[in-house]
Amino acid sequence: MKRWQKNLLKLAFIVACFVIIFSKIHPGELKQHFAEVAPGWVLAAWLTVLAEPMLVAVKWNLLLREKGINLGLLRIARIVFTSNFLCVAVPVSVGADALRLMMITGAQQSFTHAAGALVADRILGALSIMVLSLVGVAWAGLALLGVQTLWTILVLAAIVLTLIAVLLSPLPIFWVPLLKRRLEGRGKLAARVVAIAGRAVAVHDSLTSFRHHPAQLARVFSLNLLAQMLRVLQIVLLFRAVGHPVPVSQAAAFVPIINMFTLLPISYFGLGVKEGAFLYFFGRAGMAKALCLTVSFITYPLILGAMLPGALFALLDALKRPPTVKPP
Repeated sequence: MKRWQKNLLKLAFIVACFVIIFSKIHPGELKQHFAEVAPGWVLAAWLTVLAEPMLVAVKWNLLLREKGINLGLLRIARIVFTSNFLCVAVPVSVGADALRLMMITGAQQSFTHAAGALVADRILGALSIMVLSLVGVAWAGLALLGVQTLWTILVLAAIVLTLIAVLLSPLPIFWVPLLKRRLEGRGKLAARVVAIAGRAVAVHDSLTSFRHHPAQLARVFSLNLLAQMLRVLQIVLLFRAVGHPVPVSQAAAFVPIINMFTLLPISYFGLGVKEGAFLYFFGRAGMAKALCLTVSFITYPLILGAMLPGALFALLDALKRPPTVKPP
């Protein structure tokens, strides 16, 4: 499928989501809730969003140093902020993680080890999502969650944990030797496929080698858990901003799962997906639909505001780049 077709499908999905959502919510309700927003609580929520890229930088610094990549915390923080900004501001077909890989390997660092560190961070992030959500489930109980949402979380946790176990096992690469034997000497395309498969094996080996560094993994997992807690705190503060506080236990159960849904590559920046997840989880727990949608919408300007340092770094990098000289 061509890129423009994928983009069109994503846009169609977003439009369909909002058509369904606004068929159930009157815009006047949203206008009323936005008029009642308390700026102080929103500012506090924005500070939690601004802190998250620094946590990402600390995590990446720990993982990359284990692979002999020593860029320094400030350099990595700059890369994180810049990639967050560029993946939104520039019409590219790759996400922030891919941009970070490009920027790190562009500094003459190993792609294999950088990719292994990225995958390790993503796995630990998924584990932290599941752990925090399950803690929230145990804390909130059936009365605050509802039977359907409770089972939704438990089923999703089982699926994610199974996928992680498979990814860390030899299963993802056991087919590579057979593939190499079948494609060897079959032309340039086959050689390219074999090279990609070989790189996948190297990345998987780099990923699984982290098992020899449990202390570092524990630190990175703790930082991922802290990042998820900041996201929970952000939503708790935003519900206070609209004058309808939610229990922290309920937010701890719902927010990590909602964030996980926004990572699905079926939309831009989670548009439509996040709103639907807010309505499903918080709406079924008794919160008014218009309030859920208001809080979800407020998160977007907060995220964009937290990208301002990245815009500044990108501008400075562009000014430092030497001008290209056209050949005579």
